[in-house]
Amino acid sequence: MIKKLYSSALLALALMCVMPAQAQQTTPPPPGPAPKIELGEYQHFTLKNGLKVYVVENHKLPVVSMSLVLDRDPILEGDKAGYVQAAGQMMRTGTTNRTKDQFDEQVDFIGADLGFSSTGFSASSMKKHLPTLLELTTDALLNPKFTQEELDKIKKQMKAGLAQAKDNPDAIASRTSNMVLYGKNHPYGELMTEQTVDNFTLQDIQNYYNTYYKPNIGYLAVVGDVTEKEVKKLLKKSLGKWKKGDVQDVKYDLPQQPEQTQVVIVDRPSAVQSSLVLTNPAALKPGAEDAVAASLMNNILGGGMDSRLFQNLRETHGYTYGAYSSIDSDEILGSFSASANVRNAVTDSAVAEFMSELDKIRSERVSDEELRDAKAYVMGSFGRGLENPATVAVYAINTARYGLPEDYYPNYLKKVEAVTAEDVQRVAQKYVAPEKMYVLAVGNASEISDKLKKFDKDDSQITYYNAMGEKVDRKAMGVPAGLTAEQVINSYFKAIGGKEKVESLKDISVTSNATIQGMTLVFKQQQKGNDKFLVQVLMNNNPMQRVTINGDKGKIEAPMQGVNKEVSGEDLQAQKLEANLFPALQYDKLGIKTKLAGMEDVDGTAAYAVETTRPNGQKATLYFAKNTGLLLKEVNNLETPQGVITQTKTYSNYKEVNGVKFPHVTETVVGPQTIKAEVQSIEVNKNLSDDTFKL
Repeated sequence: MIKKLYSSALLALALMCVMPAQAQQTTPPPPGPAPKIELGEYQHFTLKNGLKVYVVENHKLPVVSMSLVLDRDPILEGDKAGYVQAAGQMMRTGTTNRTKDQFDEQVDFIGADLGFSSTGFSASSMKKHLPTLLELTTDALLNPKFTQEELDKIKKQMKAGLAQAKDNPDAIASRTSNMVLYGKNHPYGELMTEQTVDNFTLQDIQNYYNTYYKPNIGYLAVVGDVTEKEVKKLLKKSLGKWKKGDVQDVKYDLPQQPEQTQVVIVDRPSAVQSSLVLTNPAALKPGAEDAVAASLMNNILGGGMDSRLFQNLRETHGYTYGAYSSIDSDEILGSFSASANVRNAVTDSAVAEFMSELDKIRSERVSDEELRDAKAYVMGSFGRGLENPATVAVYAINTARYGLPEDYYPNYLKKVEAVTAEDVQRVAQKYVAPEKMYVLAVGNASEISDKLKKFDKDDSQITYYNAMGEKVDRKAMGVPAGLTAEQVINSYFKAIGGKEKVESLKDISVTSNATIQGMTLVFKQQQKGNDKFLVQVLMNNNPMQRVTINGDKGKIEAPMQGVNKEVSGEDLQAQKLEANLFPALQYDKLGIKTKLAGMEDVDGTAAYAVETTRPNGQKATLYFAKNTGLLLKEVNNLETPQGVITQTKTYSNYKEVNGVKFPHVTETVVGPQTIKAEVQSIEVNKNLSDDTFKL
């Protein structure tokens, strides 16, 4: 079980999301009549190619920003999920006129920002550089050069992100809740995986660009130190060359609301807490008649620290650091969600409190004080948003895109003021459905499943998924009667060649290469017996980190950080365990207890989960394949000043060396970083000198 050490822009003109916090007034003055808002002036024109342009002048600073939105329907990507995202990233990787490096240099030279997505771009610069910025933007927009080399880089980055998400409970909860809510065959519910990333090609990127990058579905906001006349002249010369084309509308069957509440669990035996999401579809469109009342309702229910959910689950019961809710409008189908991270032991109690609050806001009128404070916050947020000139452009574009009445935003505060407690209750009854929702928990199923059965209305049949969105047969994943952690570990040693063969390895030297954040690293591990270890991390042959252990003494060195620290006692034992290539041999000697925690699906493979507990109480979970016995994954929850961080290591590509199978690929994910180390050489029984481990 080879161990590895680890080392630890898009601009957009967008409408601010409201995350309310209650005002601190105790005796507010009586409210006056809500005023009609003067949003500010904007100019609008349409180029001959159909591009709709909105100009907002603001001459306070010599700066100009542009933001393009391509208004297309969502795309069902199927077994190539991820290619749409990749297409957006590829738009910034060079043109037929400039290499990527040349393009980047010219953007940097004028101090500009320029970023693309699959549905447009955002750009900004000083006014004097606007012609150059627009020329660069036009080149990227009209003359992109898609290369396999750049696509391979983007695919690698996407896979690294997926690797991080595999063991991030919040990411798993988000992916899974969308999947169960909309279904895998809906654009909002399909899942990107490493396989779908492998499936799409350069031609898919080109096809996306050819199909959807059309000016006649575009809305361009230009905000800053410009006039309409200046903008029109510049755009006719540049984006006027952009050729329009037909973009087909796509209609999707709407996913149905569940007939009754269903419990869904993603099992993570190593989890010490559960990530909860309670969600249901909500047929709420942008700018709908109920939109303002729904926003106020959510504000009161779970919009901030003074909301009902936060006060109940955190302040009253202490189940979580925070509990929130959201209601999202969408042209196809919106959703309502409530969420929190809670301790395993109180998972069912937390769900009960969620349900209680959801029932209460549907069955009882909110208080006058709650409604007044929610209105005050929403009005204040709306007013503060208007201080940003970009907001004027956003509102103008929203009005056009969603077919809103011309006075929708000018009369927004009047709409807020007109909402009554009865309106809040009505929209809660309409869009919040505790009797017909999904209750999703990402956590330790053995600790939470029985307790959550009472919330599932379908004969207490909980549905299980793995982290990649595949349904799991929990019965088939059951642990055979009488099986113990010791037997699983013995099977592991048998699978790699036998404990006797492993113990015959008197010394081992392993050299691996890895890349992190563009840096190439070399890992060197040397071990003699179970008491002498040397682990080095090198960059350009220069030592970045060095851990030396010799019997009851140890030292950690990091020359670049000025670290030179001796370790002893409990810290030394921990370093020995980390450096040991086969730490399971030392469990008894080090007082490490093991427990068979259950089974989990690890990337499609059924695996036994063995929980280890050190004398200091620190736990880790090891996953051994049921069919082969090999170690697949190790998860550690590390205590840090920033809280608990999950470190995950996956092991693959086992190859035999001197009769013992070693994993030749180890991928370590900790926080936002992923390190994939590939073994270059393994040497055994070379009679390493004791001087190698001299402190």
